[in-house]
Amino acid sequence: MAEEHRITPEGFDWTKWDRKRFAVVGGGPAGSFFAICLLREARSLNREIDVVIVEKKTTLKVEDNTWWSKGCNFGAGGISPRLSAIMEETGIHVPPEINRGDINRIWIHGMWKNIPIKVPNQMKMFSVFRGSLPSNSKNKQRGLDAFLLGKAVEEGARILQGEVLEINYLDQNIPVLKTKLASGDVISMPASFVAVATGINARSGKDYRENTLVRSIQRINPDFVPAKLRRTLVFELKVSPEVLEKNLKNEVYFIEYGAKELSLEHVALVPKGDYLTVTVIGKYIDRATLPKDTRKIISKIVKLPQLNRILPNIVTYPVACACSPRMTVGVAKNPVAEGLAIIGDAVGSRLYKDGLYSAFLSASQLAHIIMKKGSSKKNLIKEYGKTVKWLSRDNRHGKLVFYLIRLAFSTPFLSRILYQTFATELKIKDKSKRPLGKVLWKIASGYADYREILGDMFNFRALKSVLLGGLIVTLRNIFTEFLFGLKWGEYGRYPTVVLKEKRDYIKSSLSSALGMTLDGTPDFERMYAIKIKASNRKIFGEFGKFGEKTRNYMRLRFVEITRQAGLSNQIGSIIRYKIKFLPLSLDMKLKQVVPEKVLYYEVSEKYADRGKLIFEIKPTKDGNNRLVIYTSFDYKKGKRAIGKIFWWFVRLLFPAFVHDVVWNHALCSIKEDAELGEKKEKLVFDPNP
Repeated sequence: MAEEHRITPEGFDWTKWDRKRFAVVGGGPAGSFFAICLLREARSLNREIDVVIVEKKTTLKVEDNTWWSKGCNFGAGGISPRLSAIMEETGIHVPPEINRGDINRIWIHGMWKNIPIKVPNQMKMFSVFRGSLPSNSKNKQRGLDAFLLGKAVEEGARILQGEVLEINYLDQNIPVLKTKLASGDVISMPASFVAVATGINARSGKDYRENTLVRSIQRINPDFVPAKLRRTLVFELKVSPEVLEKNLKNEVYFIEYGAKELSLEHVALVPKGDYLTVTVIGKYIDRATLPKDTRKIISKIVKLPQLNRILPNIVTYPVACACSPRMTVGVAKNPVAEGLAIIGDAVGSRLYKDGLYSAFLSASQLAHIIMKKGSSKKNLIKEYGKTVKWLSRDNRHGKLVFYLIRLAFSTPFLSRILYQTFATELKIKDKSKRPLGKVLWKIASGYADYREILGDMFNFRALKSVLLGGLIVTLRNIFTEFLFGLKWGEYGRYPTVVLKEKRDYIKSSLSSALGMTLDGTPDFERMYAIKIKASNRKIFGEFGKFGEKTRNYMRLRFVEITRQAGLSNQIGSIIRYKIKFLPLSLDMKLKQVVPEKVLYYEVSEKYADRGKLIFEIKPTKDGNNRLVIYTSFDYKKGKRAIGKIFWWFVRLLFPAFVHDVVWNHALCSIKEDAELGEKKEKLVFDPNP
């Protein structure tokens, strides 16, 4: 790399006018993206330009042609599938050492249940540190911002270390940057064009709209109005890689509610190697005195039960660092002047999602415009104004989208309807025909414009899915829970649905484990699955309570479930279902056992034919276990009229959906009890987990 493309010596005469000079104020992602795109556009037009990035950080350095930067860059650090695809297309390949973990699944947590959304195989989503690792880290690690700055230098940009204090004009509307260098000297640097990419957190603890640079822009352009801001809280927890592997392997969590005393709208958990980044937004944060109250707020947040279910004992992990950056929740008005435009967060970003993508969009669009159409104020208003208007329009739609999502996920009944819609789609619809699933994917990943999302939310297919697969099924399930006396209490509510496309795989796995072939098309067939963060021994122990009074699951108001013979989890054990007040009962005999893995019960022929109930425990890739329950049988039909009427009545007593409600509650109960037992057992052997 040529020396002149590194950090430029302070002795260089910047005060000399050079019409080829393009200045970029700020070396964050927006500034780097702009420099990269501008230099590439210039080369495509055979134009020679000089791009100078003015960066105030004095911790920039180059080692073996690799850029490093210390310090925090105030970001959650997620690379969305849309940004990842664009960066790959433009040849900006993020090296493995920057990638802090691929993300394969996004969880959205609501007041009722949690919704898992898989990242499609052909897409890539991952986490990064924007700046360097937290200061207490012993490992040397580059951040994304330094990497992008290095890419800009590779394209031909130069770095001037200093802080732009204000921008004025020379004769003929030539912008000039009053810049304080690292040495303390103040110079005036003219440029043919200036892109302002300062971000909005350049001065920690102060509103960026109060600094002299922004005020100088308002002087030369009185119509400029900075974007509205909102306070956030970001903190890093030091967690071992083994713990994150077990509890958040390739997953991010978006929790869309807080607690009665903690008015929160959004909590994001993003694993990064041996750290967990927690980002918090809400009225409680808006009203807080930050950074003064940071420790007190963090201690309350990590005690929330929804966080502890994701990462057990989260309160025990030390806080490595914390900051309270602002985020834009609006778009700047009139962010252009003669030979000047504002990009990145300082102009605005998509509401609550994918600020890095917004930075790339504004930077790349501006670079294309000034190279192809000119940098006069008239051209900027006309052409760059389209990008700003799109961003403003997108945010207006985004406000409605997030209002509806917060309303749905923070209200137990609405959250339940949303989950039930999602689960029904997974069970009965093909992957390409799940309207609500597509909407939630686009919201969670930031993969589509908010206008598109809003249209998808209110199209006929989505509304039909919510009404028929969500509202009606939810009302039916609530009545069933009331009828059978099922109460959730403190139990978490987890998804137990098996995807339509996974059924054959599960049947094949069960057949292999038991050495038998399961019937192809029984009259009744149901499968349920749930991930449990406990050992197979502990889960198997919960099976042993089946039919005993000590169990917390399958306790039904009208049905007694008891062990009539044999020992728990032993071949020959008989479990009886008896309907109270009626001479109706059904026995299940344990026919096959694979210790701590599989239980196979056969149902007596009295009320069903070829009945089976199978429990299977299989290890997951993250070191946990997945419990699968499979049940199937053929209904008795009767040969004579009275027999047909009787069996029709028996079938009516227990329609298929009752099994869904009962086993859904049972699996969630088994999960909680197994995990609690595992936690207590660990505390006995390790009082300081």
